[in-house]
Amino acid sequence: MKKVCLTLAGGLLVVALMASQASALPPFNKEFTAKYVEGNSNAAFVEAVGTAKCNACHEGKSKKDKNEYGKAVAKFLTKADFEKVKADADAAKKYIVEGLEKAAAEKNAAGKTFGELIAAGELPGGPAQ
Repeated sequence: MKKVCLTLAGGLLVVALMASQASALPPFNKEFTAKYVEGNSNAAFVEAVGTAKCNACHEGKSKKDKNEYGKAVAKFLTKADFEKVKADADAAKKYIVEGLEKAAAEKNAAGKTFGELIAAGELPGGPAQ
């Protein structure tokens, strides 16, 4: 019985730690939406992002799998670095916006920058799967 209780307690601890690590993702999505979607006059792009949701940066069923754009964003935005600045809302926003701008300057395999794709109304990581 003692081993069962310890196993359950350990399992709950692991679940709690995993849940807190994912807390950095909603702010990234929020700033992406504020920068590229809100106020965007291209209805097709707004609809595409709304349909793609997480797949604007991710692909497949696992959120660990990123498309080309997601990989570019991941170069400049990490959970670890975000954790360092998240207590200061202005610094956190600045960190995310600067990371998105740097990712927008990166080129995809076809040689277009992700910023050019977004400006053209295309999903930066390609069609959602």
